[in-house]
Amino acid sequence: MPRTRLTGWRFLIKEGDRAIAAGEAMLTPDGWAFSHFFEGPYVASTELALRQAESLSTPYQPRLLTVPGLYMCTLWLHGDVAADAASGLPAPGDLLVPLAPAPPGIAAHRPHRFADLLPVLTLRLTAAPLLQRSA
Repeated sequence: MPRTRLTGWRFLIKEGDRAIAAGEAMLTPDGWAFSHFFEGPYVASTELALRQAESLSTPYQPRLLTVPGLYMCTLWLHGDVAADAASGLPAPGDLLVPLAPAPPGIAAHRPHRFADLLPVLTLRLTAAPLLQRSA
């Protein structure tokens, strides 16, 4: 089972109806503090994934889950809407929506049940060190 931890809060910065950038806050020894602004493909992709999530009939708590070993970001739709955002593990029925650009072979903006996508991610993460050693 993967481990997750809250590393920051991401805020979309909009101009009109469109997200144009994002800002992040991170936890420091003194509490939450501004970290940085950024732009790029994940901003528009996050906005699109959030719109997709809003159209679902089941309520979810949106979280951003990054998989550094695969250079991958996903919108994690957590089924427990009352959960503390600073804790919790993905449940088998939670949805992961890979953001664009997604790793090769993983479709961006296609919701996957966590239980279905976990084996794919696990296989890729365990194969990555083997590929690095042979390079």
